[in-house]
Amino acid sequence: MNTAQPTVYRIAEQRAAWRQAGEDIVVLDTRQSVYFGLDPVGASLWHRLVDGATAAELTEALASTADAEWDRVADDVTRFLADLDRYGLVERS
Repeated sequence: MNTAQPTVYRIAEQRAAWRQAGEDIVVLDTRQSVYFGLDPVGASLWHRLVDGATAAELTEALASTADAEWDRVADDVTRFLADLDRYGLVERS
């Protein structure tokens, strides 16, 4: 029996300042002074990260609106989270 809890990702509020810009989101890495732009799909996932979400929850949310196979959506979410993690823009719990 697997009792491990899934990883919950949240925006690293001490490092990421962000604003909605139309349907997109602009994120500032406050430590590196680097800007990132998220398109409407990335923005929808980012909003879910405000309160915290698992990779499975993000995949489910995106799959319900995307015209793509589940495996492709799951891979996209995994890459999205990995990119945010690499830049320190999300925290895991």
